[in-house]
Amino acid sequence: MAEGGGQAMKIYLINLDRSPERLARMTGVFADLGLEFTRVPAVDGDQLPVGTGSPIPSRPGLFYQLGAGETACFLSHRICWQAAVSSEVKYSAIFEDDAHLADVAGDLLRQSNWIPPDADIIKLETTLVRTFFDRKSTCEIGGRSVRRLRGAHAGACGYIITREAARKLIDASVGFVDPVDQFIFNSSSQVWAAMKIYQLAPAVCIQDMFVEGGLVVSGFESTLGSERPSAQRLGRIEKLLKEIARPVGRLGTKLVSTIRGHEWKRVPFR
Repeated sequence: MAEGGGQAMKIYLINLDRSPERLARMTGVFADLGLEFTRVPAVDGDQLPVGTGSPIPSRPGLFYQLGAGETACFLSHRICWQAAVSSEVKYSAIFEDDAHLADVAGDLLRQSNWIPPDADIIKLETTLVRTFFDRKSTCEIGGRSVRRLRGAHAGACGYIITREAARKLIDASVGFVDPVDQFIFNSSSQVWAAMKIYQLAPAVCIQDMFVEGGLVVSGFESTLGSERPSAQRLGRIEKLLKEIARPVGRLGTKLVSTIRGHEWKRVPFR
């Protein structure tokens, strides 16, 4: 886990002290890719103080009320941003310890000349949902396009960040009240307008919970699932209205996408 002197960027892996099995797995993943990384001991939600002085937000943000686990996750990413600011290299890659990485990830992370010069953040991950990004690719690398992200695409399991962007996120996240992935990658977030965020497509990173095709690692389920609100059951009338509105919404989405030169599609993992 030595710091990679020959790599184009620093790689940080967030890992709880009580999850040595995840660290062992990710150590093997990075070794297979020929990458060195620095482990960042994650803040443990089970050990956060409660009551007066607790870092857990006392009010909900744009999405929902954060619990101890989501708060600890955000604090862990802030530690990585602080490390990125202190680093001597421009780019840092940040990963959570339930990531799956494509075979080409090693080649991409050993160089930085493919990163658009105006990029603040490159999202390496997909959550397999539809989102907006530029129809035109800024560049191509390893059979993948690098496109400006134009719509919300949650998930903070794998991304590249510049030193300056990390500084901005630290300043903007004082008193945070939203999940870290929504804070960075939701177009409703306060930091969205101040960042140029790009999406790698197909993605080279996917969180274990989103994996399709039998790659899921048993026992590596997300530790935050219980804190995230489940979908509400729709009543019969509400379901009917939703079914009526769906084709209209799709048509409107495609029209707006065409006018703005954007695509609205799912980001695959490969």
